[in-house]
Amino acid sequence: MSEHPDTRDLLGPYVMGTLEPREEREVEDHLEGCANCREEAQELRLAHERLADLAYSTETPPEDLKARIVAGIPRRETRRWVPTWVAAVAAALCVLAVLAAVLTPEILVARASANLSPTDRAPGAGGEVSIQGTGENVEMRLEAWGLPPCKSEQYYELWLVEGDERVSAGTFTVGQSGRVDVRLNAPNFAASYPRVGVTAEYDKDPRASDAKMLSGELHEL
Repeated sequence: MSEHPDTRDLLGPYVMGTLEPREEREVEDHLEGCANCREEAQELRLAHERLADLAYSTETPPEDLKARIVAGIPRRETRRWVPTWVAAVAAALCVLAVLAAVLTPEILVARASANLSPTDRAPGAGGEVSIQGTGENVEMRLEAWGLPPCKSEQYYELWLVEGDERVSAGTFTVGQSGRVDVRLNAPNFAASYPRVGVTAEYDKDPRASDAKMLSGELHEL
């Protein structure tokens, strides 16, 4: 058990700079005459700095990060009481490392693309479509410009086309700018279709319209 439990309970807030001025002075006075507590404070400061570096990093933590952090903490031959703040900081490091691994977005591999040409309904329009991903994680990205803004109850629909067969890849709307940049979930067989197209649709009509606005050929990459 620690000889100075009250002081050691304050070491965590001390290295994080959250103590009241009076408490901070008391801890500093104690550290001047206590080598064990000075060593404890140094360990906490090191762990806090590494935690802060990880929290603000935009890169995925290396796989050996946890091992290197643990290896960097001095070990003792004799067992003694471990402050609550040491356990809390160590646990936070582990949680952040796991979250970084889980939340790191998967890189989507490009599979096919198409340049979209306008029809007579939208002579100044144009666009590009790309299909990315594999398996169940497939998406289509559509960038288009020059499309007429949507009227009341109107929307646009992106299609995968093969002959007379059409499969919807999703819907979107366009504002006054006439531009749109959307990502839509797509079936895993999307890249096998030879063409894509965009039509203007209306909520009141459940049937797919023939109001083609853009179309293009898909090319596998």
